[in-house]
Amino acid sequence: MTSMKHQRKTGLILLLLLPPLLFYILFFLVPFFTVVGVSVGIILPSEAQRARGEFFTLRYFQDALDPVFLRILGRSLAYALATTVGCILLGFPVAYFIAFRGGRYKNFLILLVILPLWVTFVLRAYAVLSLLGPEGVVNSILINLGVIQQPLFLIYNEFAVMLGMLYGYLPFMILPLYASLEKISKTVIEAAKTLGANSFTAFLRITLPLSKPGLIAGTLLTFIPAAGEFVIPSFLGGPSEVFVGTMIYSAFISARNWNWGSALSLVYIALVLVGITLYLKYSREELTI
Repeated sequence: MTSMKHQRKTGLILLLLLPPLLFYILFFLVPFFTVVGVSVGIILPSEAQRARGEFFTLRYFQDALDPVFLRILGRSLAYALATTVGCILLGFPVAYFIAFRGGRYKNFLILLVILPLWVTFVLRAYAVLSLLGPEGVVNSILINLGVIQQPLFLIYNEFAVMLGMLYGYLPFMILPLYASLEKISKTVIEAAKTLGANSFTAFLRITLPLSKPGLIAGTLLTFIPAAGEFVIPSFLGGPSEVFVGTMIYSAFISARNWNWGSALSLVYIALVLVGITLYLKYSREELTI
């Protein structure tokens, strides 16, 4: 009787796991291994590869490791890192205020944080474009106040891209930080102050260490998509601001070189995964200390 119940329970669990497992296989594993196959020429070999009679080749990875791509990749990772640091500096005070000072308005303030996520990245990029453009809100206010005579050129440069990425990814940092800070008992902080710690010491010794899970989650949620960002640089950076996402898009769409584009994608994924693995390892060590 017990074994039958166990078998039914196991069967029910497998039945519940089947839909997400099929989804994972069809929409992640199959596309991923297809990209791997295209990157080594097993799938969709180029005309040059066919002429050489090669069934398998690493030439596309040699092209992907071109110094130009590596320079663009390094630049994209630097922007992603700067975006992550900026989101931490801007998002932590906001999350802290909502968690400890929000009171009965917490839900409303969280709704304000989530609200921009209801709009697509394209529309948010357009919003920044309308704010910073020659006839945008910022230039109009400065001209009406007499601060400037001619509109400032605030778009299609690094400043506009950085501002757009901060605006786009800030909610992804605030939400996990708030979730961690909300779980911190105020009595622990009050006890630290009772034992002689001032507010700053209590923050460094109590609040900041206990908020690390949210900080780690927010860092990953911000850095990973920001490193491969395509929409914001395309709209706010102009043709001179080339990012790794833009280059991969051009390889697939403009150059029609799927082998090269697949190799570029895998090189980018590999480097990001190495960085994330090292970061998680360091973060776990910090959490256990």
